[in-house]
Amino acid sequence: MMKAWLFEKIGEPMKLVDLPNPKAKPGWVVLNVEAAGMCHSDIAMTDGSGTHWLSQLPIVLGHEVAGTIVEIGEGVTGFKVGDRVGVSGSAEGDENGVNNGSILGDSIPGIHINGGYAEQTMVRASRLIPIPDEVSFEQAAVGTDAITTAYHAVMSSGNVKSGDVVGIIGLGGLGMNGLRIAAVSGANVYGIDLNEDLFEEAMKNGASGCFKDISELRAVKPNIIIDFAGMGTTTSEAVKAVNVDGRVVVVGLGKLEAIIDTQVLIRRRIELKGSLYGTNGDLRQVYQLLAKGLISPTLTEVPFNELNNVLEQFREGKTRGRIFTRPNRY
Repeated sequence: MMKAWLFEKIGEPMKLVDLPNPKAKPGWVVLNVEAAGMCHSDIAMTDGSGTHWLSQLPIVLGHEVAGTIVEIGEGVTGFKVGDRVGVSGSAEGDENGVNNGSILGDSIPGIHINGGYAEQTMVRASRLIPIPDEVSFEQAAVGTDAITTAYHAVMSSGNVKSGDVVGIIGLGGLGMNGLRIAAVSGANVYGIDLNEDLFEEAMKNGASGCFKDISELRAVKPNIIIDFAGMGTTTSEAVKAVNVDGRVVVVGLGKLEAIIDTQVLIRRRIELKGSLYGTNGDLRQVYQLLAKGLISPTLTEVPFNELNNVLEQFREGKTRGRIFTRPNRY
C-alpha cells in the first residue's frame, strides 16, 4: 500500500489515504514519485471551475511529476528500472492525442489518471523524458508544466527570436519563467504586473523594464506580447499595445472571455493565438536550459502531509515561486 492524496468531491479537501501500489500494464511504467510540483490549476479542479478537465472522480491530483522507474510494463523499450524521468504533458502516442489535434491526449497524471500526489504513480512510457544528471528532481517536476508551458508559449507559439521586443503580462510563476526564457533567447523583454514587488526579480531575470499598465508597452513597440494572466482585459489591452503586424499569445485562464477591438485587430494586422502546455521536444529543451543553468526557477518545498494547507495558501495568494513536495518523504 502507498500514501496518496485522493480528491473525491468538489468543494471538499483532498484526503490522505492508503491505496494499492500501481502495477505496470503494457506500454506503461510505474514511478516512485521523487518530486511533484503543485499548480494553481489544482484550485480550479477542487473548487469545481476546472473539474471538466478531469476524466474521473475520485482521482489523485498532481500533474507535475518526476521520479524513478521501479517497474516496466510489457513492450516498453528505451528505459530501464532506476532511470530518472520527467512526465511530459505531450501525448503524441495517446489514443486521443494526434487524431483529435490535441497534444494532451488522454493520460495526463493528475488529470486523466492518478497523479503525483502519491508515493507511486503509473504513466504512459511515451510521456517519459530522461532527466539530465545536472537537473534535480524538483527542477524536473516543475519543468514539466510551469516551465514547459512558458517555453512553448514563448518559443513555439510566440516564435520569439533574438532581437524581438517582447511584453510579458503577468509575472507569476509561468510569466517569470516566460520572461527568463525570452531574455535567454536574446529578446528585449518587458514585464507587466500590478504587483511592483515582482519587478526586481524580473529585472534580475533579464527584463529591460517593467510596467504596471499594459498601455505603457506602446512606447517600446513590442512585436510580441504574451499574456500569462488571461484576465480578458489584459488580452484586449495587449491587442491595442502590440506593434503593427505583431503577435499576441494568450496562455492564462484568469477569465474565460475577452472583448477584442476587431477594428484594431484588422487594421493593424494583429495575430492572436492561444498556447497550451508543451511538447516532448519542448520539455527536452527545458531540461537542457536547466542543466546549463540558464534558467533557475525559485522553488519551495512543502511537506507531503500539508498539501491541503498549501492549496489554501494558493487561494489566498500567499505563495511565491514554484511549490513542490516529495511524496516519499512523508
